[in-house]
Amino acid sequence: MLTNCAGWLKERPEIREHLFEYVQALTFQCVQTGLCGVRHDREQRLASWLCLASDAADVRALPVTQDYLSSVLGLRRAGVTQTLSRFEERGLIRKMRGVLQIDEPKCLEKRACCCYKLISGAYASSQSAIPTKELIG
Repeated sequence: MLTNCAGWLKERPEIREHLFEYVQALTFQCVQTGLCGVRHDREQRLASWLCLASDAADVRALPVTQDYLSSVLGLRRAGVTQTLSRFEERGLIRKMRGVLQIDEPKCLEKRACCCYKLISGAYASSQSAIPTKELIG
């Protein structure tokens, strides 16, 4: 399988370019997330993460727990719980067991820090104009 992938990358420069652009976006996200943890408050970081996860999965119901969010964002669980409760009071989300439902994505975006737009932009610019059929064919 790995040999096939290496062959595709040699034979199809468009695949190699698409993969390289994705890796650049992923690297940018890692660096930006590290900076975000130092520069932005809990509410902004949590809103950004929820928006990015929702966009990436193309869903509004995210199967995540508060423990998971606290671990991923390096925040105390009590702080995550408090912030999610504020989001829920404002009608932005609904908390259910093991699921966060985003009801007002545009309002949640307004609460997010600038990292959300920067990271989203990096992934958007990495999207190839080549149709998937051509990549596979």
